[in-house]
Amino acid sequence: MARALVLLDRIVAALGGLLLLVLLVPVSVQVFARLVPDIETPMWTEEGARFVLVWMVMVGSMVALRRGTHFTVDLLPDLGPRATQALAVVVRLVVIGFGAFFVWHGIDFVRFGWDQTSEVADWPLWIIFLAWPVTGAAWVLFSCLPKARTDADIDGGAR
Repeated sequence: MARALVLLDRIVAALGGLLLLVLLVPVSVQVFARLVPDIETPMWTEEGARFVLVWMVMVGSMVALRRGTHFTVDLLPDLGPRATQALAVVVRLVVIGFGAFFVWHGIDFVRFGWDQTSEVADWPLWIIFLAWPVTGAAWVLFSCLPKARTDADIDGGAR
């Protein structure tokens, strides 16, 4: 189980890096076309950047949740070890609830967009809508498992 979790963590992190590289393509084309006179900006670049950015944000949230690096806001003073543990359980349950919400309504979202296409590039919208249930499922999975807080946890102690 630990090896599968390490592999999944690596795949999701690599996907985030790959999406960042893919995002550079349409954004670079837009910048280049705006700087060079007499070149029109291809219309697909804005939609392509939007599609990739949505997936990149969702994949980034998966990685941050798994590794315990997502931002937190401390509203309460130090509560002591037992109350802090209880609060951590409540937070995990809330994340699981949000993940289940994303899965449940995300499936409807994908169905809604199944036959729709983007306006300019005519790309199927279910590709972008699929990010919601996939992210929700990852949140539920990662919330039910211990967080990877160190490089040794992520690499399975192979450093």
